[in-house]
Amino acid sequence: MAKDIKLNIKNAQIAEALKKFSKKPAAVKKTTRTKKEKEVEIDEEPKKRKARIAPAKKPPIEEAEKPKAKVRVKKEEVETPKAEEIKEQTTAKEKKPKIAEKTEEIKEETQPTKIEKKEFLEEEEEEVETPKKIEIEQPIKPKEIEKPKALIKEDEEITSKKAFKTPKDFKAAKKPETFKSFDSQARQGLRSFDEERWRKKRVAKHKKKAQEIPVIRPSHLKVRIPISIKDLASYMKLKASELIQKLFMQGVVVTINDYLEDETTIQLLGHEFNCQIDIDVAEEKRLQITEMSIKEEIHDSDEKNLSSRPPIITFMGHVDHGKTSLIDAIRSSNIAAAEAGQITQHIGAFNVKTKFGAITILDTPGHEAFSEMRSRGANVTDIVILVVAGDEGIKDQTLEAISKAKEANVPIVVAINKCDKVGFDAEKIYRQLADHDLLPEPWGGTTICVKCSAQTKEGIDTLLEMISLQSEIIELKANKNTRARGSILESQMHKGLGAVATVLILNGTLKANDSIVFSDKWGRVKTIHDQYNNLISEAGPSIPVKITGLSDLAEAGSEFIVVANEKEAKELAEARREKMKTQALQKAKIFSLESLGKKEKKIFHVMIRADVQGSLEALKQSLLKIKSTKVDLNIVSAEVGEISESDIRLAYASKAVILGFHTKIESHAEPIIKQLKVIIKQHDIIYHVIDEVRELMRSILDKVPEEHDTGAAKVIALFKASQLGLIAGCIVTDGTIKRNSLIRIIRNGEVVKKTKVNSLKRVKEDVKEVKSGVECGILLADYTDVQKDDIIQAYDITYLEQEL
Repeated sequence: MAKDIKLNIKNAQIAEALKKFSKKPAAVKKTTRTKKEKEVEIDEEPKKRKARIAPAKKPPIEEAEKPKAKVRVKKEEVETPKAEEIKEQTTAKEKKPKIAEKTEEIKEETQPTKIEKKEFLEEEEEEVETPKKIEIEQPIKPKEIEKPKALIKEDEEITSKKAFKTPKDFKAAKKPETFKSFDSQARQGLRSFDEERWRKKRVAKHKKKAQEIPVIRPSHLKVRIPISIKDLASYMKLKASELIQKLFMQGVVVTINDYLEDETTIQLLGHEFNCQIDIDVAEEKRLQITEMSIKEEIHDSDEKNLSSRPPIITFMGHVDHGKTSLIDAIRSSNIAAAEAGQITQHIGAFNVKTKFGAITILDTPGHEAFSEMRSRGANVTDIVILVVAGDEGIKDQTLEAISKAKEANVPIVVAINKCDKVGFDAEKIYRQLADHDLLPEPWGGTTICVKCSAQTKEGIDTLLEMISLQSEIIELKANKNTRARGSILESQMHKGLGAVATVLILNGTLKANDSIVFSDKWGRVKTIHDQYNNLISEAGPSIPVKITGLSDLAEAGSEFIVVANEKEAKELAEARREKMKTQALQKAKIFSLESLGKKEKKIFHVMIRADVQGSLEALKQSLLKIKSTKVDLNIVSAEVGEISESDIRLAYASKAVILGFHTKIESHAEPIIKQLKVIIKQHDIIYHVIDEVRELMRSILDKVPEEHDTGAAKVIALFKASQLGLIAGCIVTDGTIKRNSLIRIIRNGEVVKKTKVNSLKRVKEDVKEVKSGVECGILLADYTDVQKDDIIQAYDITYLEQEL
């Protein structure tokens, strides 16, 4: 007990502790007593001693201050009958030195205040009395002790004064528990009301308000087009929604990721927000390398550096009118024999030396599929030779060739071929040319017309002379001492050399190790080959050559230009590629409400492999021109080269048909074709490919069923058989009813059920068919709800193939 008091010796807490111990006496160690002491206790039992009356329960402050009065009472009661008891207590104190020592220590520590001394006196009395209470167990009736008036006044003064409080007394009491609503957290068992404790509210520190930095919007900007709404808004220090709102008010519906490429729209948008926007064309100029075209570059060159160059002649016209045959007659070669079906399907370029000077000849295919090739030939040519068969006249592709030549603004020389053939009519050709604004010279016009024959070589020299005369009038010149510029006519993938391109140099001189840029690709020229496959070191204007060392297959028709070094070529190609990606993202997906109501079409997947880029391009365009309301053509892949193992696996995964045009299958890919059962169609003539694809597209369409009535019978009676079921007794009213034929059950003019005849009986025998006017018994398959007067109609189904 003394140990606990020592721990809590601070002022008013001592009084509280003593009061606590007076209510619940602490267990005191039992001390060994002598027989004399026990006898004295027994003798004193009957004696009535005056006990202290415990004060009524009062607030803690009053209880802490009360012991002062108690002590005074003790001091005054010296002559009371308790003298003997006090002696006994003193003897007990001597026998309990430990308790006495502790109390003395407490007295020494608490000497400064009078209240503490009195409290310890009271404590000593309790310590002596507690053992007696435990041992005797007899209730002692306390007698009321009257306090003197002086002591009562002192007590009142002490209670009136504010007692000294420790910091612990100032601790805030717990808040009363308030019932919280039974919310979703409590419903899920995430809140425990028992564990919740009151915590002292933290005083929120006043955070310093962030200073609002005013947004300074630029008044002048320089941007590159195309630019997205998001990027333009960030440059203008605005929200993208503000720009979208302005455009929407003007009737332009865009999203945050859409691109703006109209210079006027961008500048007007900037004007709305008081910002002047200029278009930065520096990057565009860098990607173009030069703003001037080849003709402008030649025109601006110094006259001293210019020299005459061979004319570039392009033979154009309808298929099978003798274009390649005329070239063979000029070159003394046999190109037509090398072509499949003797039909030109590739663009060819040759340099020929004649007695009238050197000329460069381009041969274009005449088939309708190769219109892109013809346009490329017309764009790079100086003179167009329009070949017309004298016995057939002007055809569709002849008219297309005339329009291409007029678009390119090049002179036209008409070669009326097959003058040795029966049915040749030059006047008919003149009349047709005049109808298309090409008035021939014999009729007083300016269009040169030459009658010739590729077989007999009649009129060939006249044709070459007219070409030479026309080229002198045009005055064809070029600068050999500048960087090379030209056009890519064709490209293909070579097994040993990689990507190979046939190029036509229009200005400058192309040398080995030159770095070139074409479209979004680049290359460093490793080798240069002429038309006879001889290795040469350089090539001048109007010379067609084959070059190697390209990063990828070149797009036919793209223009190439030589740059300073390989590093610059790479950078330009990558920048152009990024620009092309941006342009591809600009293409909006076409969506209409009408497309929602349309039926789903079947899709025919196809993969194309061709020998050269030009043929691949022509084949793609021809296949996409196949129009159908029932089937859509999807080109999964279109590449140049042989059909490889990876192509077969891709075709199997996408369920596509592989079309090979002038190409072969890799040797190790044959077993995979048999294993995966991939369909491969190989052709050498382009219109055979188109016809094949049409047929394949038609074959995937579902066949249309068509029903034809064969007979009818009326139910006149019904019979039940235990083993067979319900048998309809009928009379055949029209046609013939056959066993296993399909039937319709008609009741009150409506078709109730479609099924088939399971069994057909005549009397008791099974029969194959029953003709009109004969009675029979019909057992239907999976149907027993036949009623009297039902009509049974028999019919056959034939399946018809659909058209595209």
